[in-house]
Amino acid sequence: MSDLYPQPVFLLGFGGVGRALARQILAARARHAQRNRLRFVIVGVADSASSIVAPSGLSDAAIHDLLERKGRGERLADDAPPPPPDSLPAHTIVVDTTATAATVPWLMQAKARGMGVVLANKLPLAGDLSWWDAIADARARWETTCGAALPVISTLNTLLDSGDDILRIEGALSGTLGFLSSQLEAGVPFGQAVRDAKAKGYTEPDPRQDLGGLDAARKALILARMLGYRLEMRDVAVESLYPPEMDALSVDEFLREADALDAPMKRRAAELTAGGRKLRYAAEIADGKLRVGLVGAAPESKLGSIRSSDSLVVFHTRYFSDNPLAVSGRGAGQEVTASGVLGDLVGLSRAMRP
Repeated sequence: MSDLYPQPVFLLGFGGVGRALARQILAARARHAQRNRLRFVIVGVADSASSIVAPSGLSDAAIHDLLERKGRGERLADDAPPPPPDSLPAHTIVVDTTATAATVPWLMQAKARGMGVVLANKLPLAGDLSWWDAIADARARWETTCGAALPVISTLNTLLDSGDDILRIEGALSGTLGFLSSQLEAGVPFGQAVRDAKAKGYTEPDPRQDLGGLDAARKALILARMLGYRLEMRDVAVESLYPPEMDALSVDEFLREADALDAPMKRRAAELTAGGRKLRYAAEIADGKLRVGLVGAAPESKLGSIRSSDSLVVFHTRYFSDNPLAVSGRGAGQEVTASGVLGDLVGLSRAMRP
């Protein structure tokens, strides 16, 4: 179809989400052509070890080959660093599905050239405010930074664009900590709950990356910055579920010694669930401040009634006051995250199209 708009795309990151996105782009060719007169042209792929660039576009067969190569643990190509942004077509959309702040200088160069950016990577938006100021504009999308494909960012943008006043945002932003909270509420000892969560694949390889609360804090900080709060991460009150001295332990040592936290966590859970309240690890954004930590939620509230593994964001606004607006559902997973990235790609391509 010669009248399709060719949108160049550069994939920065080719791990689980990046590869799922590439597969979904190929699978949705006919739908994008029919709905949007659009064809995504993948002009390059980079991971932490190598990159490959084809300014005129990689063929679908070449993309399948890269997917198979990465699936076998091989390098994409011999060239290690990503190419400079000025080697790509000027109207390229860069998709960052990595989990590192090392991409920030590259992204800022791309933005300076007028390129679009789609982020699944939270770090460029939750790092230094200067990064936010340089990246988070009309040529950027970041729906999947706060709940996979849940329409959290788009909902907040709609509320802000409509002139509504956002009075407070609360949310359960970590399925891992949601699971742990439900286990503690049920009386499971903390150490056992952590080991169970790791065994089920709910945590990062080092569970402390979840237990420290920083992932939830980064998601909440992105929402707070969208409200205009000029906050840095150091301004966020974050409740860690383990003491800082345990950072020096190996993962195996931590998993063994986590039992030492059983008694204090049992007391904390009992305090917060008194009167039948539900234990949740939640964020609260209000009055220019941001906090993430354990709370006791009323069982009839939106926060108290969600399933433990679900993500939830509740918007208390001038128009949604008696019955706050809530977005909830599955907030993690490679395929669902990739689908959210693809939705962002389509939306941004539509906005940038000449």
